[in-house]
Formats: sequence, C-alpha cells, structure tokens
Amino acid sequence: MKKTLWALVTLGLLAGPMAANAALIGSWTGEWSNGAYAADFDLTFDSETGAGAFTGYFDWFCTAGLTCSGREFFGGILTGTNLTFSTTSIAPGSVNLVASSYTGSLLNAWTISGTDSSRGSWHATAVPEPGTLALFGLGLAGLGLMRRRRSA
Repeated sequence: MKKTLWALVTLGLLAGPMAANAALIGSWTGEWSNGAYAADFDLTFDSETGAGAFTGYFDWFCTAGLTCSGREFFGGILTGTNLTFSTTSIAPGSVNLVASSYTGSLLNAWTISGTDSSRGSWHATAVPEPGTLALFGLGLAGLGLMRRRRSA
C-alpha cells in the first residue's frame, strides 16, 4: 500500500508541471516562415482574463531573407483551443516589423501553431518555468528513492 501511495505521489509530481502549461500565460519560443523569409521569436503572454482575452508581446529576430528585430505588442482572444490576436503597437527602435493579425490553435499544452496576415506560418513551444522544473526534479528524485528502497 505504501509503495502504491508513493508511486501515485511521484506520478502526480511528474504530471503536475505538464498541466501547468495548459494556460497561455508564460514564455514560448518559436519560428516563423514565409517562403524565403524566416524569423525566430520569443513570445510572452503576460495577461489572460477568465473570458479568454489575453495580451502579450513578440521579440523578433529575422534569420533569412530580410533584416528585422524588435518587439511587437498584441492583444487577442482564446476560444477553446483557437486563438486570434493582432498587433496593438510596435516598440520604438524595431526594424522592419509591421502590424499583423495572427490565428492559431493550441495543439497541446506545449505547442501553438498558426498563420498570420502575411500568409506566413508559425509555431511555438512553451518554455518551462523554474517552479515546473523543480517539481519535475522532485518527481525524478521520488522515483530514484523508490528504486533504491526496492533494491535494498
């Protein structure tokens, strides 16, 4: 009975971080492409309401076809697993960034994929938070302790 309880606690710790990333809030990293043009970006969703409205920003860095860099702020809405958002402003000093509209889908708790108004496609994956990594480490430590007890 004790081993079963420890196994359930350990699995809960391992599964906990995965469920924590189901919301948009947090950091994501991704890539955008449109033919010969490509860019890397860091995406941050910094607020989300219960009604699914959210705000955030992209930090862009072009990797092929053109020069671009800077920050693009956006606002949008998440309905089920579908999200739509548009540029609200572009930070001063940004290079070759233009206002855009985006649509996408949450494919799972860690992946978003979609298109934008320039007919480009993009995808992003969630970046784990430090607390998530700590919970994952505790889960692994629990598994190690269970194995050590079993072999002793």
